[in-house]
Amino acid sequence: MAFLQRPYPALSQSAHTITPGDTWPALAYRYNLPEETLRAANPQMNRQRQPVIGTTIVILDTAVSQNGRILRTNDGDLLATAVALNASPWTLALQSNMPSPYHPPLYRPLYLPGGTEPPKDFPPGVTRLELSQAPAQPGQALGVRGEMWKEGVVTAVLDGNEMDTFQNNGRFLALTGTGAFYGSGQPELTIQVDDGPLWSQPWQFIDPDAWVYQQITLSGEAAQIDQASIAQERERLFAIWQQNSPIPQWQANFQLPIADYLEITSPFGARRSYNGGPYRSYHEGVDFSAYGGTPVTAPAAGTVVLAEKLYVRGYAVIIDHGLGIYSGFYHMSEITTAVGEQVQPGQIVGAVGTTGLSTGNHLHWDLLVDGIWVDGPAWLAQGMGCWVLEGWGERCEIGD
Repeated sequence: MAFLQRPYPALSQSAHTITPGDTWPALAYRYNLPEETLRAANPQMNRQRQPVIGTTIVILDTAVSQNGRILRTNDGDLLATAVALNASPWTLALQSNMPSPYHPPLYRPLYLPGGTEPPKDFPPGVTRLELSQAPAQPGQALGVRGEMWKEGVVTAVLDGNEMDTFQNNGRFLALTGTGAFYGSGQPELTIQVDDGPLWSQPWQFIDPDAWVYQQITLSGEAAQIDQASIAQERERLFAIWQQNSPIPQWQANFQLPIADYLEITSPFGARRSYNGGPYRSYHEGVDFSAYGGTPVTAPAAGTVVLAEKLYVRGYAVIIDHGLGIYSGFYHMSEITTAVGEQVQPGQIVGAVGTTGLSTGNHLHWDLLVDGIWVDGPAWLAQGMGCWVLEGWGERCEIGD
């Protein structure tokens, strides 16, 4: 005789989007659930890996959300915490299920219930941590900003690449970018304060898969380009782009460097095939088709570090905006600024032309962060200029 098998009723559940500091221990404290219960509801192959920033996990509806604070060993011992919070060390020990404030646990973090925010498992020494975007997209500027328990040297590394890191009055910023060929993935973001324990959490990247593909045919003189001169020019410019001015020079969100143009003829990241070959390269900036002589303006305040005619880029201007952020304007018909000049947003620095290796009047604008080309229009759309300034601790003029 056959038996009818009745499935067990499904447990009610909700979703939680992972942000920095949402480690398995932190989530267990936050929802008052055993860590193993959370892991069982969200199985993964690597038990050493923390939840991926920018993804969602399942939270059972039996969970009870609570606020609190997680402290690791290098955040200061319980006595130091009590002094900072103006609280009794014995009360804090009791809240953390410790027999005495003089004998903290060796491996388990301190958990202090209460407060106004849910518990986060930040890098030791860090009290607040935010990312510029999650999930992130390849080819765009990326930022990490945070606040510290006390002064210390911060090192931030994304997928093996050490980010440009800057500090100001207990705040820190880490900036970088990824190439347009970076693709989807879950690279590790690691942060360390001084020689303290290394903190690590994966960061979700999603390739939009909507890149433009361009087939370019080179013939005649264009096919006889001097590759040695191209390489020499790039090497010289990278020596400039890898310099890091330690203070931001702008005060408001960035703006487009050209107000009057016909169309964007080549966006950032456009895949390029030359003479029918494979798509091995991509466009490192944005091309604006415009009439010759159209004014080119500074997108934000900064210092002019290059103003001359180049082999590939023609009449060129490069502006250092500070914190390792540079913008460049190429193929212009003239230059109206000079090296060393402090320019303001909207100030004319040149005019559209077709000098250098160019086939028609246009402005090529590029933006670099940490020596990496990033999508300039995306930087503007995301308000990254203000996001960075606010992380630095300065007020940002939003503008129109």
